[in-house]
Amino acid sequence: MKRKRSRVRRIALDIIMVCLAGIVVFSGYRVYKILHDYKVNRDIYSKIAETAMPQGFTGDIDFDALHEINPDIIGWIYYEGTNINYPIVQGKDNDYYLHIAIDGTWTLGGTLFADAITEDPFNQFNTIVYGHHMQDHTMFGDIKELRDTEYCKAHPQFELITPEGKYHLRICAFLNQPADSAIYTTNFHDEEGKQGYIDLIKSLATYITTEEMTTEDRLVILSTCAYEYQDARYMVVGKMIPW
Repeated sequence: MKRKRSRVRRIALDIIMVCLAGIVVFSGYRVYKILHDYKVNRDIYSKIAETAMPQGFTGDIDFDALHEINPDIIGWIYYEGTNINYPIVQGKDNDYYLHIAIDGTWTLGGTLFADAITEDPFNQFNTIVYGHHMQDHTMFGDIKELRDTEYCKAHPQFELITPEGKYHLRICAFLNQPADSAIYTTNFHDEEGKQGYIDLIKSLATYITTEEMTTEDRLVILSTCAYEYQDARYMVVGKMIPW
């Protein structure tokens, strides 16, 4: 009887060890896969940046070369001191570029993209741009740094380059809002709607800066995931000022 119990115990221990080994192997593979996907994403955008601006960021973007890679490209955004140095596209929907890189490769980081319903991106009152919050600080991962007002004061503007012009994107406000926030509204055509949107930003903002917003401005809202609560989003509101 004791021998039988001992044999059963050994078998049970063997099964447990096999299961634990399987878990370790599977977990290791998942970590490897994630790190590999991060590297693929970084490599793709490093090459794209070299194509767009061989001398580094100076404000001169070779949009002709970029459009040969992807005609959906509508702009380039840069934020000094961070990893934000990427092209922006506008697709036919808000799903495709979630995990498709600028060259058509599947990646976790996807591509920064303007809301598909935007009628005239960067030329109308407000344009919303989405990007993933990557744990390696790529894509819009560094936007979380702007939770700190002192960081914002030290880094008060992004640079936005479009085929039509070069713009400083001066930060007006930072928000932490749910995914269904009314901030995700665009295509305003009347003064009342525009002013209402500005008032909404001010009422919901975690903080606002000294940069004024008016209905004559062109606002750009940069949006990424946050993790304070379910479906939370960080949003940075900037206004376009020509160089």
